[in-house]
Formats: sequence, C-alpha cells, structure tokens
Amino acid sequence: MAANLYPQGMTLHSIGYAALKYPALPPELPIPLGNQLGVLQRTPLPIQIRIMAHVASQYLPALLEYQYSDAPHLHDPTSSQYWCSDAFTLINWLTSSPDAAVAVAKHPSLFPDTVAKLLDPNILTAMKACTRQGGASFEADLGSMLQFVSTLLLRKEHLPDTPHLHDLLPKLKAWKRKFGGLFIARVADRLADQIRSPGNADFAVVLSAQNENLVCGFVGCEEKRNLNACARCQMQRYCGQAHQKSDWGFHKKICGKGLVEEWKRGGSWYSGIFTVSGLGLSWV
Repeated sequence: MAANLYPQGMTLHSIGYAALKYPALPPELPIPLGNQLGVLQRTPLPIQIRIMAHVASQYLPALLEYQYSDAPHLHDPTSSQYWCSDAFTLINWLTSSPDAAVAVAKHPSLFPDTVAKLLDPNILTAMKACTRQGGASFEADLGSMLQFVSTLLLRKEHLPDTPHLHDLLPKLKAWKRKFGGLFIARVADRLADQIRSPGNADFAVVLSAQNENLVCGFVGCEEKRNLNACARCQMQRYCGQAHQKSDWGFHKKICGKGLVEEWKRGGSWYSGIFTVSGLGLSWV
C-alpha cells in the first residue's frame, strides 16, 4: 500500500540512492535527486507528509552521517556539493516534517555550519563558479540554504549556539535587493525578520501549522491527535497500537535501515520493499 503513494515510479530506494551516492544515479530510475524532489513538491501535501515520514524513518541518520563524511566533494569549495549537497537538499525538504525538523535542529553542527557558509564573503562567486553535474542551479542551492536556516529557526529552542547569526542581516538585505523577484529574495526577507524579531507571533502561527501536518502513519487513517512516535526512529507516528501493528510489516523494513542495495532479477529491481519494472517516465 505504501508504495502506491510514490509518484512517477519513485521509490524510497531511488530517493535515498540519489542523495547518498552522488554523482551516481539510482539504477532503477536514473533521475537526479533534484528532479525527484521537484515531482514530490508538486504532490499534494498530505501525501508528501507521509512520504517524508518514510524517508526520514529510513534515511535521516544516514543523511546526517554522510553530510559529515570524508566524501571529497563535500570538502571541495569548487563543487556544488560543498555548499548544498544532495544529502543536505533532502534534509532540507524533510524539515517540513516536525519530527525531522527537531532531530535536525538538535544536530550539533549542521545549522551553525550552514550559517558559516552563508557568511563566507566569497559565497556568491564561489557558488556560481561551481562544477554542476545535472544538479540544481546556483539560485536554487542558495535558496535551499536560506530556507534551511529559516525553517530551523522555528525550532530555536533545539538549536546549538550560533553566535554570528545576526551577522547575516547585511547580506540578507543585499540579497533581497539583488535577487528581487526570485525565491532567494523572499526567503532572505523572511529570515531577516526571524533574526530581528524571533518572538513575532506570525512565526508561532507557521510553527503551529507545521505541527498540524503530523498524521497517523497507517495509510488510510487521517488521525492527527494523540500520536505516538516509533520508539526506534522517532519519525513515524501512530494513533494507537492497532495501526502501529498493522503497519509494522512495512515499517520494520525501513526503520533506521539507511540505504539498502538492490539487486536485479528478470528485468525488475528488488529491494525487499518495492518492485519497479517497465519504467517509461517523462520528467518535467
């Protein structure tokens, strides 16, 4: 049942593989992560929220570990992956889930490191000059970095100390002016307001709306109240033991598993979770 949530032939494996195996593409669906996320972001929000819970359940610890691995492109400022890796891009998307946002905010390094990169005096020149292998544009990457900081500031009580956050304000003002009409300008303006006025009631409304996105993980149940999280991954919630037990056949295969390699048999790709065959996809 869970597999039917995923649009245009995507699977949990294709999403995780594209994020964690850069620059390789998932063999069953050779589509970059950015293209897959573009499709997911056009999927109705209730379905997105369920998919986010699946992705976070399986991959969030692996994504955070990978982001701080010794992969060469993560440490090379001439690579777009140094500034906004595919793993970071997927983490950023996951922060629309309240549980994932809290877990990411608690990471000791990712938030302050992202702020430090944004404060780099050469960031625009360096990002524009980066080698890109079919990934997002410079504008999309910078927007993702700003969006990440803005989203996590909603969870400021969980964030590590970031003493130079206010130093972003002059840059945000300049970027709002420089990139007027683009997403960068809008999120820079919002982020500046968050830094200057962290107690603004409007941000509490946004946080409340995000928290209301939580839903029971049993597909078909729309219960949003009194949900308990899986004790292991803390990312999938259920309205009670009955639905958690009913979903366990699926959830146990993904809970904290990280990337599971697939194997090919008879023209189809198998992971023990999904089967995908006969793909004829048109991506826009």
